[in-house]
Amino acid sequence: MFCPKCGSEVQEGSSFCGKCGAPVGAAPTQKGAEGGAAGAAASSAPAPKKSGARIGIVVAAVVVVLLAVVGFATNGFGLGGVQPKEAVDVLAASQDSPAEGSGEGAEGAGEDAANGNAGGQSAAAEATVKSAVEAYTWDELSQISAEIAAAGDEAAGIEVAKKYNLCTPDGKLDGTQVKSVTLTDGTQTAVQIVGFNHDDKTAGGKAGITFLFGDALAKAPMVNGEDSSGGWENSSMRSYLSGDTLMRLPEDLRAAIVPVDKSTNNDGVPASPESSLSCVTTTSDLLWLPSQNELYGSDPYGDGVRWFDGYGHYSDDMSDEEINALLNDVLDAEGAEYQYFKESSVGEVEENGIYLSEGKEALIRNYEGEPISWWTRTPYLAWEVSWCCVNNYGGPSYSGVDNSEGVVPGFCI
Repeated sequence: MFCPKCGSEVQEGSSFCGKCGAPVGAAPTQKGAEGGAAGAAASSAPAPKKSGARIGIVVAAVVVVLLAVVGFATNGFGLGGVQPKEAVDVLAASQDSPAEGSGEGAEGAGEDAANGNAGGQSAAAEATVKSAVEAYTWDELSQISAEIAAAGDEAAGIEVAKKYNLCTPDGKLDGTQVKSVTLTDGTQTAVQIVGFNHDDKTAGGKAGITFLFGDALAKAPMVNGEDSSGGWENSSMRSYLSGDTLMRLPEDLRAAIVPVDKSTNNDGVPASPESSLSCVTTTSDLLWLPSQNELYGSDPYGDGVRWFDGYGHYSDDMSDEEINALLNDVLDAEGAEYQYFKESSVGEVEENGIYLSEGKEALIRNYEGEPISWWTRTPYLAWEVSWCCVNNYGGPSYSGVDNSEGVVPGFCI
């Protein structure tokens, strides 16, 4: 049967059209609405008055409107399980994670950001796989970092990184894992991945990805003073990184960085083998400088000796070997060598004592287009007025604390 007013098909036995609300039924025997209403009524019932027909039409129209509103709500807002018009190329999160856009998820993300744990809520999700580090946004890299951290140790994290093309197919870091960065002052630079699941987040657990800048962002003194007392913790360089340098980073990068704990000699020359590690304490940092050990590992000179001068700080009854072992313990406590520098043979030398060229290249940093000597966060234990740095050839060196050397920060997401 069809509506006599709008022509829409109407279910048999219906009194009103579900589309326009007009009464339907047998062909009218009386003129106007009176006849139509009478034909639709049961044979024993009296014909309705005109006012009753109008009320019926109004009620039907209201019902139609309500049905339309409910239909819009359930379909238009997704409450009826209708998929969005444009599919998003992201793998679905696990059932335990809050729905995207829900109050719980938004609140959780805000708490993560406040605690320096960007992307924490996304740990249960998998991001879209892209071709290279450069192709990801910082938000996407934060999500991947959370997945890497959830994998467990460094080896398991590398397996996740391989899936997202954050390293070579065999799990190596060869220096091509680079992402460009535009600073707020317009400076164009880049950062590179140097390790996975290496650093400890201040909030607990591992930071999935560690980056180091590929250029020096500035030249500045390590200490605005005469010596290295107070170490990295109280240095003017650390304040400079957490203030002016951090604010030069683009907002999306700043939002992705998480604070990590960095161990450093913050007390100066150790007094004795028994108290050698008492000078190493921990600071929580968003931006930091790598330690000498994180760059060169345990044997940067290739001969088992790191510090062969300045032994006058120690008692005469200690041999050079004992003093060297004492200082090496302190340096080892400042963090293990990052994957990228280890795989680049940074600490290896040839038989003639010359550094391998590939190792040197991994640590060369430029400032204004020229190679520059740049700071580490390691005080030079043999001489209080100096600080460890990387020379412009990529080798370990030191410089006076008040000299302006390159600033090459690292960070974790």
